[in-house]
Amino acid sequence: MYKALISAVVSLFLVAGCASDVATDFNADVDFSSYTQYQYKEDPDTPISLDAARIKSAVDQQLAQKGLKKVDADANMLVYYSIIEASELLADGPSFTFGVGSGRYRGAGYGVGVSTPERIKERKYGKINVELIDAKTNQVIWRSISQRQLTESMSPQDREAFINDQVAKMFVEYGN
Repeated sequence: MYKALISAVVSLFLVAGCASDVATDFNADVDFSSYTQYQYKEDPDTPISLDAARIKSAVDQQLAQKGLKKVDADANMLVYYSIIEASELLADGPSFTFGVGSGRYRGAGYGVGVSTPERIKERKYGKINVELIDAKTNQVIWRSISQRQLTESMSPQDREAFINDQVAKMFVEYGN
């Protein structure tokens, strides 16, 4: 019995440890070595946020390592990035109970119960999304999204480290 329980717990930790920080999808029929230049697919009238600048810097670093050159026009690959905003509701409101029972022939039992109202708090976060698009066909050929959460409470240094780490993990599978 204990061996089965220990085995189940170890398996659970192994599976949890293997969970990927990113989810990547790509067109297996595409020859990624044919892409030599890239440019960003952005609206020139939209200001670039601090996190967007961090994402662009991280993507530039990864694509340079893959041998691609950034150009301002006529690239054969376009890069689109975004931060997908989401939120989750967190419930907070513990309750406490205590009770003492009595046997069949004994006196009354004792009991204490405390309950607090549930407090619900919304926690906002973002997931980094990067898509590579064939410039001629306008078809997405590669996409990766972070599974970890970029939160509002991160410091600028933590945000930059998080983005660099996630984008590096995204591009591990590029061209494979």
